[in-house]
Amino acid sequence: MEVNRQKVHDLMKTNCAGNYNRFARELGVDPSHLYRFLNTGVGGGKKILMSVIKYCKVNGLDFEEYISI
Repeated sequence: MEVNRQKVHDLMKTNCAGNYNRFARELGVDPSHLYRFLNTGVGGGKKILMSVIKYCKVNGLDFEEYISI
């Protein structure tokens, strides 16, 4: 499984006006971890993966749009 960084970044822009802190709080991850993952691809482990899946379920989104299986 791999998180599509560009689509998650677009989701952040749409739902949180591009605010890393707000989106990280909604995902339940550290803002610096989210920033590092979205901008460099480093640190996209199971914590990011599971937080994106949970965020999608809570907000009625299809997580398969953001995660390639």
